[in-house]
Amino acid sequence: MKKVLLPMMLLLVVVIMSACGQEKTTGTGSDAASSSGSGSAEKKVIVLGTSADYAPYEFHKKIDGKDTIVGFDIEIAKAIAADLGAELKIEDMDFDGLLMALGTDKVDFVISGLTPTEERKKNVDFTDIYYYAEQAVLVREGDDVALKSVDDLSGKQVGVQKSSIQEGIAQEIEGAKLTSLAKIPELILELQTGRVDALILEKPVAEQYVNNQEGLVVAGVEIEQAEDEGGSAIAVKKGNQELLDQINTTLEKLKTNGDIERFVVEANEMLGE
Repeated sequence: MKKVLLPMMLLLVVVIMSACGQEKTTGTGSDAASSSGSGSAEKKVIVLGTSADYAPYEFHKKIDGKDTIVGFDIEIAKAIAADLGAELKIEDMDFDGLLMALGTDKVDFVISGLTPTEERKKNVDFTDIYYYAEQAVLVREGDDVALKSVDDLSGKQVGVQKSSIQEGIAQEIEGAKLTSLAKIPELILELQTGRVDALILEKPVAEQYVNNQEGLVVAGVEIEQAEDEGGSAIAVKKGNQELLDQINTTLEKLKTNGDIERFVVEANEMLGE
C-alpha cells in the first residue's frame, strides 16, 4: 500500500509547487520596471489610479455593451504599460483619494488631469508636463451675460471638484461660496438644477459638456494661473525614480510623435458618438 501512495504523494507535491510558482508571476509596476528586459515570462501588472469622471481626460463609455474607461489619459497609460511590457489594471476612485492610494501602494501611478502643485509635490513625485489646458467657467445659458471677470463670481455659489486645482482657484475669489463635490457629473447636476451658479473646470472638460448637454455655456471669463499651476503631469510614489524615468521616456516619445494630440482628438470624438 505504501508503494502505491508514495508516487501519488510526490505527484501531488509537484502540482502544488507548480501552482505556487504561477501565483508569483504577477507583480506591480515597480516590479515590472525592475525586471523589464530580463526576458522572463512573468505576467507583470501596473496599476493606474484615476477618477474617471473627467472627460475627455478619462470617462466611462459603453463599448460593445460593456462599461469601459476611456479618454486620452487612459491611452497614455496604455502606452506606458506597453513600454514596460506590463498589463494595465485601472482603479477608478474619487479624485481626492488618488494621492493617498499612491502613498499606500494601492496604485503604481496616477493619471487624472493632475496639476503638479508645490503642495502636492511634498507627497508625490511628478513626471514632465504632458498637456496644458486653460481653466473655464461653466454656467447656464443666459447667465454668461453678467459674467465678465472672475470678480463677478463674488457672492455666487461656485461648484468645484474636491481637492482639485479649481477648488484652490475658487477659494481665492473673495465672497464666493463653494460647493465642493467628488464627481464632475454631480456638479453638472447641481448647476442644471440651480443649486450652484457656476462651475470652474478645465476648458476641454467644460467644452465637452457644452457640446453634449443643452442649456450650458462657457462664460467669457479669463482665469489667470501661476506658471507652476498649469498643465497636467503623472504622479508616482515619492522616491520611485526608476518608474518616473521610464514614464518620462514614454511621454517624450508620445509628444514627439504627436500621439498625445491625436489621443485628445480621438477622446473628444468618442464623446460625440
